[in-house]
Amino acid sequence: MSARQPLDQALNEALLAVADDELVCGHRDSEWCAFAPMIEEDVAFASIAQDEMGHARLLYRLLEQRGQGSLDQMAFSRPLVGYKNAQILERQNAGWAQAIARHLVYDLYDDLLTGLYLEACTVGEVADIARLVRREERYHLEHQKTWIRHLGQGGAEARARMNGALGDVLAESGGLFEDLPAHRALKEAGVLPGLPSELQPEFSQRLAALCLTAGLDRPAAPSGGLGGRLGRHTADMEECLATMAEVISEAPNASW
Repeated sequence: MSARQPLDQALNEALLAVADDELVCGHRDSEWCAFAPMIEEDVAFASIAQDEMGHARLLYRLLEQRGQGSLDQMAFSRPLVGYKNAQILERQNAGWAQAIARHLVYDLYDDLLTGLYLEACTVGEVADIARLVRREERYHLEHQKTWIRHLGQGGAEARARMNGALGDVLAESGGLFEDLPAHRALKEAGVLPGLPSELQPEFSQRLAALCLTAGLDRPAAPSGGLGGRLGRHTADMEECLATMAEVISEAPNASW
C-alpha cells in the first residue's frame, strides 16, 4: 500500500460525511413543499432542497470518480450504518420554528466548514466544489437570518417558539462538529487545515451575534447528537432512508 492510499481513504470518508449531511438535509427540506406557512416558502424551501441535493450529488460524483462506487448506490443503497450525516439533520420536521432553527445552525456550520476548511483543501477538486457550494449556501444562510429576525422580533409567542426551537436543536447539534480519525489524519498531513470540532468556538460566537440582533436569548453551545459520523442513527433516519430509496427500490436502473 502506498503512503498516499490511507490519506485518500481518509479524504473519501470526510467527503462522504459532507455529502450525507447535504442529502439528508435536502430531503427534510423537500418535505416542506406544500406545507410551509406561505406559498413563497413552499418555493423557497423546495429551491433550497434542490440546492442541497445538488451539492450532495457533486460530492458523490467526485467520490465515484475516486473509486468509491456508483453515485446512486452511495446516495440511496447503503446500509443505515454506512451513512455519516449528523443526527440532527435526520430528525423529522417538528414545526416551522424548528425547521428555521435547524437550518440556521446547519447553514452557519456549513459556511464555516466550506469557507475555512474545504476551500483550503490541497486536493483541487475538493476546493473547487467547496467554492461553488459556498456561493449557493450563503443565500440559504441569509434566508434563515431573515427568518430568525422576523420571528425574534415578531412578538412574545414567536420569540418564545424561536428560543425554544433553537435550544432543542442546539441540544442535538454537537454531532455536526464530531471529529473522525479521518479528520485528524487529514489535518496532520496538511490536506485540511483543521478539525470540525475546532469550528465550534467561531460558530458559537457568530450564532450569539445573530441571536442578539434578532432579540433572542443567548444560545447554548452545541451538544449531544453524537454518533452519526460513526454510523449510529435514530429511528427517524430509518424512515428517512426508506422514503429516499423508494424510487431506486422500485426501479433499480433509475438515476437522479
